[in-house]
Amino acid sequence: MDDATLARWLAVAHPLWMTVSLGLAVATARLGLEIRSRRRHGEAVGRALRDRHLRFGQSAIALVVVGFAAGPPSMAWLRGRPIFESFHAVLGLIVLGLFLWTGWSGRALAAGNREARDVHRIAAAASIAVALVSAVAGFRLLP
Repeated sequence: MDDATLARWLAVAHPLWMTVSLGLAVATARLGLEIRSRRRHGEAVGRALRDRHLRFGQSAIALVVVGFAAGPPSMAWLRGRPIFESFHAVLGLIVLGLFLWTGWSGRALAAGNREARDVHRIAAAASIAVALVSAVAGFRLLP
């Protein structure tokens, strides 16, 4: 494999990583919606469902943070483009902040702060929505 082929494969690594991250975030959101649905219908949520939601959420946030950190090197070294000068980069910063906010509010909720429930729900929905917009904006940066 020559250097150009390797660089092309590496340039696709960031988008693939972030696609997996977003998929895990959506799976986490589905679990969160299941928790909400059970709560609204007066059903028991169960520790296993809560723990799974927490595990998925922590993993999704970790993947997003690592993927965000991989974005600028990918732009600079593999694409030869300036970092943080694209709309995708600006959205990436926003997405990172929203995912961290989701994690922060989720941590407060897990610690028993029921007032964090609405903040967590809004932050999670905004995280996924802006991440989808960021993904679309990133299409034009693909090799």
